[in-house]
Amino acid sequence: ACLLRGGQLLRAAAEERFTRRKQDGRFPEATIRYCLEAEGLTAEDIAVVAHGWRFGASSGDVRRVARRVAQEPSEVAREHLLGVSERYEEVDRNVERRVEEGLARLGIPRAKLRMYDHHLCHAAGALYFCPYGDALEPAGPSSCGSVCVTLDGRGDFAAGKVVTVAAVPALAAAKRTRRKGRSGIDVPEENEAEAARGEELHTLDVTSMFDSVGFLWAFVTAVLGFKPFRHEGKVTGLAARGQAERTLPIFESIMGLQQDSVDQSRWRIRTHWHDSEVHNFQLYLSGLEGAPSDKLRLQDFTLFKELSQHSREDVAAGLQFFTERLMLDYLARNGFARPLLCLSGGVFANVRLNMRLRMDLTGVQRVFVYPSMGDGGLCCGAAALAARELGETVSAPHGIISLGPSFSASDVHAALQASSAAGAQEAAKIPELNAFAQAVASHVHAGR
Repeated sequence: ACLLRGGQLLRAAAEERFTRRKQDGRFPEATIRYCLEAEGLTAEDIAVVAHGWRFGASSGDVRRVARRVAQEPSEVAREHLLGVSERYEEVDRNVERRVEEGLARLGIPRAKLRMYDHHLCHAAGALYFCPYGDALEPAGPSSCGSVCVTLDGRGDFAAGKVVTVAAVPALAAAKRTRRKGRSGIDVPEENEAEAARGEELHTLDVTSMFDSVGFLWAFVTAVLGFKPFRHEGKVTGLAARGQAERTLPIFESIMGLQQDSVDQSRWRIRTHWHDSEVHNFQLYLSGLEGAPSDKLRLQDFTLFKELSQHSREDVAAGLQFFTERLMLDYLARNGFARPLLCLSGGVFANVRLNMRLRMDLTGVQRVFVYPSMGDGGLCCGAAALAARELGETVSAPHGIISLGPSFSASDVHAALQASSAAGAQEAAKIPELNAFAQAVASHVHAGR
């Protein structure tokens, strides 16, 4: 959660800092309390609660999902896609309920909640808090403009978006159709644009959640024995020691670029769906969201069996090279490269991928990777969108900053003593950093 006042980012922290639960995905009640208390505020002082997930399909979402489903030639494959969509809709409804319950515990009325498109929040965080001053300048005689690419597992029926900044012509703004959001707030209908003070965030392209690069990484992470949606960085590390050509054909057989059947100037990222459940890796991941009886065995999937014939290093290297080439081709063929390229979403925690986009994508001069590129950073993007709707200029400190709580050496030592007196004494006797790291690793491995 984060706190903006007058458009200025004052506080931001992850719930795990307070609960000590890694990547804690529960309602950030402790973080919100910290943000308010640190600034001397109460729940009554809150004007808007902005959330980075819309929890409900817009008419544009429905059309995109229907169009993507219709593009599958097989009726069985279409049923698979619809089943995945229904599963995630159910998951999102449960999350929405938890958000409402969390706000109630804090004494914040539901009427103050505004919900924003997931990927637009990823993009807003990168564009509004980019340290380069021209990130929000639309393309024109004095500026070449910028673009933000988002990519993750899924969010509001999408796995990624390409978003840019454009001037808002008065006539176009007047003609934009609008609808009442579920929070009762007027929101743009077609392209989820956000307009304020003569600028807007404009969506150039959307990648369907049925064609998710982030889900592919999550599946491979599970195949290699790690935790999906958490340990993808370990796969990136293994890639440096493998031979990509040994497994690259496997990844090329399940996903790639495909020319759009309607707009032939557009190239889409597409997963190749099949009739058989075990040929569709995304069904394993959607199964993780349901009841235990709904889960499918990882070992039964064809992709698991194919990848298991190779070393972990070669699998990782093939996936890494495949992702780099896929994204380079996608951005180049669609003409999405800009001198300033902003990146957000969990997939862009991949440092090697980001470097390749900077070095090999023609026309890119600078790259800004939003530091909290995963869903933990959505709060800042959502708050920025809400601030812009209120006519405020969004700003944040630059450089190496800490907007959350800090812990002194004495705090750490006290925590060690409280959890394990013997462990604290042992740690205090280790003067050399490498030996200390080894001791910590041993404790973690032993479950201490």
